[in-house]
Order: sequence, then C-alpha cells, then structure tokens
Amino acid sequence: MNAKIFWKEGCPNCPAAKELGKKLEEKIKVEYLNIEEVDGLAEASFHGVMSTPTLIVLDENEKVLKQWNGEVPKEEEIKELIK
Repeated sequence: MNAKIFWKEGCPNCPAAKELGKKLEEKIKVEYLNIEEVDGLAEASFHGVMSTPTLIVLDENEKVLKQWNGEVPKEEEIKELIK
C-alpha cells in the first residue's frame, strides 16, 4: 500500500497535505509529486488529477482505494484504509 500526494508551489493547502504525508510515512510509502515538474504532471494526468492538493491511497496492486481532490483528508480517514 502506498500514497501519492500531488502538490505545487503557492498552493495554500499543500503544506498541510505534505505534513499529513510525513505522518503516514510511519506506516506506508508516500510519494510527493510536484505537478509543475514533468514527472509529476505525467503522473497527475494518468490519475486524472485536476487540483491540488490531491491525495491518492493505492493498494499493493496500484489500484486506487480512495482519492481526495483539492482537499486534505482527515488523518483518521486514511488510517482506516491502511489498517
């Protein structure tokens, strides 16, 4: 299981999303993708990301379990998924 956090400079909610990612790193792998860079933009396009921050939790087969677009989910919501 892993998580992908899509962010960009100047986004008012992205720092909170990245902070949440740091907490999740204790339990799962977290990838931070800047959508203003080529790799981040390509991955965002693949997942249909249209706003930042976007947080996606994927299972071990890379199937999307849950996706939050343009918002920072509550830590408890994610912890329920990654039990």
